[in-house]
Amino acid sequence: MDSNTNAPISPAQSRCWEATVKAHKQAEKLLESHQNLLKDELERQEAEQQLDRLTQRVSADLEDVTHRLQGMNMGVGHLMGMLSVPSTPTRTRFTKSTPTTPSRPLKGTILKPSEDVEPVYPGSRYPAYVIYQGKGGTHGVFYAWKSHNGVSGAREFYDNSCHKHVVRSFSNRALAHEFYEEFVNAGIPELLAEADPEQDEHFIVVEGVKPMACRDRKALIMDALQFRGGVAYRFMGDMGSAWGKFNQLKAQGLVKVTHPSRTLF
Repeated sequence: MDSNTNAPISPAQSRCWEATVKAHKQAEKLLESHQNLLKDELERQEAEQQLDRLTQRVSADLEDVTHRLQGMNMGVGHLMGMLSVPSTPTRTRFTKSTPTTPSRPLKGTILKPSEDVEPVYPGSRYPAYVIYQGKGGTHGVFYAWKSHNGVSGAREFYDNSCHKHVVRSFSNRALAHEFYEEFVNAGIPELLAEADPEQDEHFIVVEGVKPMACRDRKALIMDALQFRGGVAYRFMGDMGSAWGKFNQLKAQGLVKVTHPSRTLF
């Protein structure tokens, strides 16, 4: 029998054991904290995607309503006036009038078309749309939402019920082309060329508006690149491993923010 089996533990051994247990507990806490942060980030991405899907769906519905109202020769203001409930008469109060802002036409002024304003075709609300992911892998700049007099409409290549499709409206054509050219020059369309990606396809953006690990293609385009260009890689594996790889690249100084977040369109 080993004579050291029942030997008492020395103070040094006891301290070493306590330090080991303490370090193990700290490691468990750090791991739990990391897992919670990852869970929160995934939930945030999912919430942003749901919000953007809802926004795009509402925008598409508004385009349809606008088109129908134009066909009926009825303005939105007229429609709202028809639906409004007459208010209860109140006593008139005379207050000091506020000076009119110089840049705003006076009330009652009849406005006319301006030559320097880009046309917005019937059935559209903006002069330009960019499809980033559309039917059959379509991507490009469109000048109408619905096709009109030979002008192709973005709606023909976009299905708001398809989770992979992404479209964005722009307030002017130059900005639409600027964003789209960045997107193309960065090689993102080639990165997304595979029509039916595997389930474990994710993306890592190391240069962009918001470098990050992305759950899917929508998160890549809308959250990380924010409809612009950047440096992105496909990642095959689980999201936890994707974030691990992203953090590794970030620690190596390979992550860079290229543009301010969320430019207004």
